Amino acid sequence: MSILLGAIRAALLCKFFVALTPALAQPPARSEAAAPTDAELRELEQQIKSLQQQLDQINATRDAAPRQRLMQLNWQGMQNYMGQMHDRWGMGYPWSAGYPWMRMGPGMMSGGRVFWPVPNDLTPDQYVQQMGEQMKLMQEQMNKIAQASDPQERQHLMQEQWQTMYQQMQTMRGMGWMLESGPMMGHAPMPSAKALPDADSAGAKLISMYCVQCHAAPQPTLLTAKDWTGLTQRMHIRMEGGWPGVKTPTEQDMKTIVAYMQKHARQ
Repeated sequence: MSILLGAIRAALLCKFFVALTPALAQPPARSEAAAPTDAELRELEQQIKSLQQQLDQINATRDAAPRQRLMQLNWQGMQNYMGQMHDRWGMGYPWSAGYPWMRMGPGMMSGGRVFWPVPNDLTPDQYVQQMGEQMKLMQEQMNKIAQASDPQERQHLMQEQWQTMYQQMQTMRGMGWMLESGPMMGHAPMPSAKALPDADSAGAKLISMYCVQCHAAPQPTLLTAKDWTGLTQRMHIRMEGGWPGVKTPTEQDMKTIVAYMQKHARQ
């Protein structure tokens, strides 16, 4: 009976999760073991060149409005590149929860997909510098991928490129705390890089108890109250999925956490 109830509960959670983020549970179009062919790699190399040309154009443009538009196009182009890696070759599994990974925070819809907006606090000059470093790394990684003849090695290097792109873009978004390892990755819980506001409150204590099991404690001011509502709900569902060694907050704990994050959220 307990096994049956557990199966029913898991099915209901799965349906609820899919209803919240329908595209998140999509499997990759190809087997996770698939590796790109030489011809497909040339297509990716051309996309990297096009992204680099966009950066060069931002750098060469002086007017503010065109620079902002070019920056938005490049930022979305990077996400399109990652989405193609995910859809065609299964990149991001199991490191991420699936495409579109942008569900971990606010985003905008375009062509049926969710895209992170360009971070508001990034100037075009800062963007070119940070993304330019990423582009150099992407090109170096692509050279290694092209030289790899073994399909498994090629797949491994592709996954490595996807992860480094994800890490860089999350860091640029101010979401670097999501990348800090917790005990799930064999490390001790990570403290917040900055003390949480109202540290003696019940909400702050629950953040330090539950959230740091998987990543550093997030600062409430990173997101708006509305954004925290959705993000904490998705995180709770994932934790209820049965990750080994991870304690799941009760419904009352979650209400306290959400209220705390909303109280100190970005205005």
